[in-house]
Amino acid sequence: MFKILMPAIVFLILLLLFPSICVEGAGSGLRLWLNTMVPTLFPFLVVTNLLREYKGIPLFERVFSPFLSRLFRIQPGGAYPVILGYLCGYPMGAKAVADCICAKRINRREAGYLLTFTNNPSPAYMSGYVCLYILDSKASRLPLLVITFLVPVITALFSRHFIFPRKKSGPASRMLSSSQASGRHFLSDPSLKAMSVSESEHGNELSGTSKASWDRCLTQACEVLVKVGGFMMLFSVISALVCRIPGLPPMAACIISGLLEQTTGLALLKEQSFSPKIKTVLAMVFVCFGGLSIAAQTYS
Repeated sequence: MFKILMPAIVFLILLLLFPSICVEGAGSGLRLWLNTMVPTLFPFLVVTNLLREYKGIPLFERVFSPFLSRLFRIQPGGAYPVILGYLCGYPMGAKAVADCICAKRINRREAGYLLTFTNNPSPAYMSGYVCLYILDSKASRLPLLVITFLVPVITALFSRHFIFPRKKSGPASRMLSSSQASGRHFLSDPSLKAMSVSESEHGNELSGTSKASWDRCLTQACEVLVKVGGFMMLFSVISALVCRIPGLPPMAACIISGLLEQTTGLALLKEQSFSPKIKTVLAMVFVCFGGLSIAAQTYS
C-alpha cells in the first residue's frame, strides 16, 4: 500500500504545482488515443470478441497450430494468442492470452511464455503510423516490419530455453491435450477458477439472444479501449512533466518520453531535427520495447 500511496501523493503535488503542463500532457495523450489507437484497435477488439463469443477460436487453432506448435513449442491452445499478437498488436496479445487462460485452453506457465513474444506492435501501426507518418519513409516499411516480426521470434527462442525451459516428462504426459493440461492447472488456481465462474455466470445470463452477445462484445471492446486511453493519458502527463525539466537535452527528452509512453515519444521524435538514421533507431527502440504504458496495459 505504501508503494502505491507515495507515488500517488507525489503525482498529486505535481498536478497542483504544474496544472498547465499536466493538462497539456493529458490532452496530448487523449488526442493520440483518439486519432491513433481507437481507429486501429476498436475493429480488432470487436472482431476478436465475436470470435470468442461464437466459438471461432478453435478454428484458428486447427488451422495454425500445426505450424506454430513446432516453431514455438506451444500447445495448440497457444496458437490464437500468437496470431492475434502478431496481427493486431499490443495489448491484444496480452488480452488473447488472458482469454485463453480463462477458457482453460492454456495453463499459467504457457501463458507466461506466450506473453514474452505475443505482445507486439501491429503491422498496420508500424507501416502506417511509424513508417509513413513519423519517419516519412515508404522505403523503410519492409525492413522495419521484418525487424518487428523477427524480434519476438528471437525472444521466444531465448525464453523457451532460459526462462521457461520445458519440463522433462514421460511420453504419456507429453501427449495430453492442451485442454486437459490447462484445465487441471486451471482448477488448481482459486483466483482463475473464480474468474472463470464469474465469466461463465455472466455469459449464461446474456447468451439467450444474439443481441446480448453483440452488446457484450461492444461493451468489452470499449472497456479495453478506455483502459488503454487512461494509461496513455497518465503516462503522457508524466512525459510532459519530464520534458519540461530545465536543461534537459532534446535527445534525452525524446528517449525518456518514448520509454514511458511510446506513442507520445514517437510524436515528440517527429518534431525533432535528428538525422533519419537516428530517428529510425529511436523509433524502433520505442516500438519494440513498447514503453511502461504498454507494460501497465499488459498487466491490466
